[in-house]
Amino acid sequence: MALSTLPLDSDVQTIIDWLEYKILCSEFGTASISELQRTFDVRRNAENVDFENGNSEENTFLQKLCAEITHRIKCLGKSYPFLLSASGESLEITTSMTDGAFIYLFCLFLSHFQKGEILDGTYLPDITNNVRDLFQACSTLAAAAVVCGHAYSFGFPRPDKSGFLNKLKAVYGKFGESKVVDTFPRGSARSTKDDQIDVIAWKDRPDLGAGKVYLLGQVASGNNWPNKSIKGGPIDKFHGTWFVSPHISSQAMAALFIPFCVIPEEEDTVEERTQVLGLEFGSIYYRHVLPCMAQIGIDLARNQAELVIERLGDIPKIIDWVVAQVNLVRKAALA
Repeated sequence: MALSTLPLDSDVQTIIDWLEYKILCSEFGTASISELQRTFDVRRNAENVDFENGNSEENTFLQKLCAEITHRIKCLGKSYPFLLSASGESLEITTSMTDGAFIYLFCLFLSHFQKGEILDGTYLPDITNNVRDLFQACSTLAAAAVVCGHAYSFGFPRPDKSGFLNKLKAVYGKFGESKVVDTFPRGSARSTKDDQIDVIAWKDRPDLGAGKVYLLGQVASGNNWPNKSIKGGPIDKFHGTWFVSPHISSQAMAALFIPFCVIPEEEDTVEERTQVLGLEFGSIYYRHVLPCMAQIGIDLARNQAELVIERLGDIPKIIDWVVAQVNLVRKAALA
């Protein structure tokens, strides 16, 4: 089994996620879009919808599905692990998996790991803290692409086991503006691990001076991501607490990295929804864009040795985990 019943009443993003999971479950790595139409027709006929209105509803349903698939292909390019068949009637997994395509599948598993609209509970991916930390690796690489420069994984626990102030000094010693405090200031929390900052990235100017392209990011792999904004107060607190005067003058852009799709209200578009989310979170990098940005970051890390881009070494771990999950969900589906 593995999959729940096709969630026809859900949003189009969830339906396509279900279809992608179905492809992973398939012995031959393909799934028919026409099958979704037939399922829709059966439900429509069972509800005694009149033919004229039903046909219009059917066309709208199929148009939305095809538009969402086309949009994912357009946004992600080679980082989308699925291809439309020549006839356009089915979606199939690619035989040329890039690192970005594996990251897409990693995000798909992170998006749906509980019993619900996608999974029936027969199989559930085991999302441990170590697995969630691998999403921070993906986000760090994506941040490198955003700024075309250095990117550090700062969220706790850090792979290098560094303490908060020591890591801060190492990163901002390279950054080259202001100076990190030597001890925890009076009134600050001595237990501070990352102060809500998971990713630090920037691009140096030719003169190495102030005015850098500078990003501070929060990574959220759980459903509580709407509570994770660092825009405004958290960033101001970070700069005001941990640096001595004169403070950093480069203006930090806030960013949020999530493995999910952005799901708009029924009459809105994804673009309209992300525009509103940007007012609260800053730049938001979600599943339609994060994998291809991470791929660019991977290429930067491999080809530009002068850049410090952390977490490149975690890509094989991500790939191994994804391959293992694909095997497990397929085994459950074919049992």
